[in-house]
Amino acid sequence: MANTTTDDSRKENNQDLTLERSNASFNINEITEIIDGGVDKTKFRKEMEKLLFDDPLFKDFYKTFFKTRSELYEESIARGVKLFSLRQKYKWTDEQFEVIEDLVNHLFGMSLHFTMFIPSLERLATETQKAKWLPLATNFKILGTYAQTEMGHGTYLQGLETTATYDPVTEEFILNTPHKSSMKWWPGSLGKSSTHALVQAVLIINGKNYGMHPFMLQLRSLDNHMPLPGIEVGDIGPKMTVNYNDNGFLLLKNVRIPRQHMLMKHAQVSSDGKYTSSGPNKAIYATMVLVRVKMTKWVHDALRKAITTAVRYSAVRHQSKMDDSGPEPQILDYQTQQYKLFPVLADTYALFFMSRNLRRQYNRMMEDIRNKGSYKMLAEIHSISCGLKGLSSKIGIDGASICRTACGGHGYLMVAGISEVLGLLHSVVTAEGEYTVVCLQTARYLMKQIAKVSVGEVVTESCEYLNVDPQSFSCPLQTPADCFNLTFLCDIFRNRANSLIRSVASRLQIAIESGTPQHIAMNNNLQSLVRVAEAHSETIMVLDFTAAVTSLRTSPETIKVLTSLCQLHALHTIVKHAGDFMETESVGLEQIKWIREQELKLLEIIRPNAVALVDAFDLHDDSLGSLLGVYDGNVYERLYESTKYNPMNQNVVHPSYHKYLKPLMSGEMISKL
Repeated sequence: MANTTTDDSRKENNQDLTLERSNASFNINEITEIIDGGVDKTKFRKEMEKLLFDDPLFKDFYKTFFKTRSELYEESIARGVKLFSLRQKYKWTDEQFEVIEDLVNHLFGMSLHFTMFIPSLERLATETQKAKWLPLATNFKILGTYAQTEMGHGTYLQGLETTATYDPVTEEFILNTPHKSSMKWWPGSLGKSSTHALVQAVLIINGKNYGMHPFMLQLRSLDNHMPLPGIEVGDIGPKMTVNYNDNGFLLLKNVRIPRQHMLMKHAQVSSDGKYTSSGPNKAIYATMVLVRVKMTKWVHDALRKAITTAVRYSAVRHQSKMDDSGPEPQILDYQTQQYKLFPVLADTYALFFMSRNLRRQYNRMMEDIRNKGSYKMLAEIHSISCGLKGLSSKIGIDGASICRTACGGHGYLMVAGISEVLGLLHSVVTAEGEYTVVCLQTARYLMKQIAKVSVGEVVTESCEYLNVDPQSFSCPLQTPADCFNLTFLCDIFRNRANSLIRSVASRLQIAIESGTPQHIAMNNNLQSLVRVAEAHSETIMVLDFTAAVTSLRTSPETIKVLTSLCQLHALHTIVKHAGDFMETESVGLEQIKWIREQELKLLEIIRPNAVALVDAFDLHDDSLGSLLGVYDGNVYERLYESTKYNPMNQNVVHPSYHKYLKPLMSGEMISKL
């Protein structure tokens, strides 16, 4: 199991946690192996934990909370260089390196070199261009980032203002950011680290706008790292969190690059300025979709840290008395604490199974693109990745906030780790598409699908339930026990989403047919469109969770405990959106009462396994990043030990005493005033 982080690693485990673990009804290793993807992958992860966390560069996470931003950045670069060298030494695959990234919480510099820069080259460059640049990138001769987002525009790609104007005389593109709003703003690793960037810019030839295209741009000298002529680049400043990352800005003034530096796999510009397109520019979006797909897993990875911390701390912390004659109970024994945390625990597992299935769907899509040249699945994957990225970020923020408050005052400490999780999740909710924007992407797709159904077409994949007429639905819950039937619950979620989608589509159609301009009709229904995207995405999550637990090949005990979490996830979601489910007649008032009752019963069922269920994530203490959630449960000792690294405590008497407090207390300060 997980290792401790401080020098005093010989402490005995907290007795409460020891007892909790002994009461588990299932073998936690079975769930750990499901999460890792098999026994061999669990073995690999543990080997990597030993390799990394025996190195001072990666251990004792809590010390980072006492460092300056410059120190954090420098340390992240050191980690990045170390990881890159280890990757070359051990020849880790992309999949294995993702495991490494997760272990160190992505706390290393230059991560976009692998997540965006190299994948974009692989998908957007010609074979000749790949032969030139990929060896340089994979051998770290150049360090790259991906520069798309601008000060004035993010998700709205048609609004991008950076220009690349072709000069046929010199066979060069001239790059400019003509306005302050045009400057690239936010790209990770741009501020101080990257030597190159893939810049998305509007291609202009003879005054004609050909839309957004990717260009390879060298930013800095490979000799002294100074910015090249015409380039102004720097760091955008402190953020809520992730301050080890040098998110940057980039201004370009008449920067000339060779014609061959436009990535030309899907579109070409000849020496005389003739533009041709040899394939769909959808490949550009495939890279963006991958980041959104990965983000759903990042949310799971972040939320499992918060819930692990909160559940373990709730088992260690004793507070008040239920009975005046008895001892103070663990706060995890209070129903209110369970109602805060167990739905978050269920959501965390739901996020895992959803993100796993989404990645599998993405991989199948990429196989079709590579092997068949088929982009048939792109619209579907784009739609569900938008909705699920948005929904997961909302679940993550809400869940981590609950975990923070469930830990009481100590949860407010940086060394509790949850504030760091919250800061990360707040970045996810806006990165690669703000919450509302990505939900509306999903909603527009849903409107197209229901339009097909209305003319007799059959739709498939995530929208298959739209083929069913909601008028034929009747609530399948006939007894309170039916509330545990996952098949029934899936049908209820499908009907709620189906009914909401049809209702919004009908309102839009009526408005447009009555003469309302389409853009006004859409704007008048934007909130409802977000609502249907949420309903659709929540349906996918419940279906994915249900499909996973009903197809598991493991012990009955493990299936039983995961089924309880799936049931709680579904029931709690219905309770949160009871109005939707009742409005669409997916459930009635009597069924809502049953659902609330069964929801509370599930708290009792899950309680004996709560600690074991977070232990199954098998987070090393240095990955967890919380002194409240350490595996051995010696919370109070570790909180005290952490104060030794606080710079405020390095002087027994702070210099401000002599400068301000002593004069105030002696009356000297007042007399001067």
